[in-house]
Amino acid sequence: MILKTTAQTEAFGLYLGKKLKAYDVLALVGDLGTGKTTFVKALAKGMGLSSEVTSATFAILNIYEGELPLYHFDVYRLKDEDEFFDMGGEDMLDSGAVCAVEWADIIADSLPEDVLRLEFTRIDEDTRDVRATGFGPRGKELEEEVAAYENSRL
Repeated sequence: MILKTTAQTEAFGLYLGKKLKAYDVLALVGDLGTGKTTFVKALAKGMGLSSEVTSATFAILNIYEGELPLYHFDVYRLKDEDEFFDMGGEDMLDSGAVCAVEWADIIADSLPEDVLRLEFTRIDEDTRDVRATGFGPRGKELEEEVAAYENSRL
């Protein structure tokens, strides 16, 4: 899906945030500056969370409480999956919260079977290509939600 502006990335995040359920895991992959954190900020709004979402780069994990909590991971600074395991990351992924994991490829083996992978690629200064791939039954449902959103924009 091509997102030509930050506003389009935010609209996508708002939409998907309204579709999420307990235990949903989003694996966000992409280089620096491709819109992952912008997307998560809008995702939180779509989930009805009022907290100001900030980058989790230095904290590794930010928790936003709500009726359905959001665990926002940024595992960029982790050396390996062992560090994620040592911090209890795998348990947090199975906590019932929605989990958005930036740089998810670093901990790919720790991700659950049910996951929606969103790969963000920079096309130019403003334009992003976001590819969705669902794994497991729930991941496939979320992939279908992304396809429905994309089709609604045509």
